[in-house]
Amino acid sequence: MEKLTMLDYVKETPGVLRTNIEQYTALVEPLMKEVQKKEIKRILLVASGSSHNACYCARSFVEKVSGLEVRIITPYTFTYYENDIKENDLVLVVTQSGLSTNAIEALKIIKKNQCRAICLTGNKNSDVKDVADVVIEYGVGEELVGYVTKGVSSLALFLDLFAIAYSGKNEYLEELKKAVHLNEEMIGKATNFIQLHYKEFSSMSWVYSCGAGANYGTALESALKMGETIHIPSCCYEIEEYIHGPNLQLTPQYNVIFFDGNDVASHRVEQVYKATRKVSERAYLISNNPGLADDDHVLSLSDTVSSELCPLVYLPFVQLLSFIISDDLHSIYQHPLLKEFKAIAAAKTENFVNYDGDD
Repeated sequence: MEKLTMLDYVKETPGVLRTNIEQYTALVEPLMKEVQKKEIKRILLVASGSSHNACYCARSFVEKVSGLEVRIITPYTFTYYENDIKENDLVLVVTQSGLSTNAIEALKIIKKNQCRAICLTGNKNSDVKDVADVVIEYGVGEELVGYVTKGVSSLALFLDLFAIAYSGKNEYLEELKKAVHLNEEMIGKATNFIQLHYKEFSSMSWVYSCGAGANYGTALESALKMGETIHIPSCCYEIEEYIHGPNLQLTPQYNVIFFDGNDVASHRVEQVYKATRKVSERAYLISNNPGLADDDHVLSLSDTVSSELCPLVYLPFVQLLSFIISDDLHSIYQHPLLKEFKAIAAAKTENFVNYDGDD
């Protein structure tokens, strides 16, 4: 039996998201039971890597729909520096594998503070079950590849669905369904777009990913995914912060990808994109801006969703670009000395199995 790849999981994602929307009441019920035990004023999401990025993808929508403040913090910072939990905080530690050592340490700190240790995960039978008071699966199913794709989208969707259930605003379900439809459309269009610019994408030496609002999460995941698969320097910037210093090192060899929320800020995104094109032809924009419809460096879809849900639509582009280029270049393999690195500073527990065989 052939191993599944990132591509397989990207293609699985729309079906998984549709199922989770249809069954959302049952999916979020365990978390709803937790919030019914006390008044909630703030959600504190403790997550790293792609889970951290997925939380940023969902943050804008969750705050808009639920009316709750959402703060996102890495497990390391939470464990060692910022773990003052307020009475009305809902603290959720997130780890898709359930084997991340930093997430387990964060759960221990929560228990030490005599608070309820709740973990969102893709595998409730993983190591976190021995530490957390409550383990809740967020509906990703099995994803063996370490460079997760389906898990990012399904986690963002789970948080969105929780906001809907918490607020009772079921009218947002239709827009979520629309986002999933466009997610599926993006798979085909992104593949064609990557092939159109294949010479440039397959010869990248470094890349910037730029987004704002919910798409800051998209840009974060873009930077992480390309860095860990294509193995090139890969940075993320908020749109405006990009032109306050990082742009000064631009040359015609730089690659810059912009994610537009198709909202009131789109005009500024267009300006920054066009300014970048004056320096480098390796600038690209994901946008439905009608004024850029004839630009072959702009990837657009048949429709749009609110900016808060753009990540659910745009993530396949990030994931496919990372997979296609890293697979073609065989760049996913790690330097042999990384084994010594991991022996000293492990990120996963001893029960972690490297399905990818990239080390």
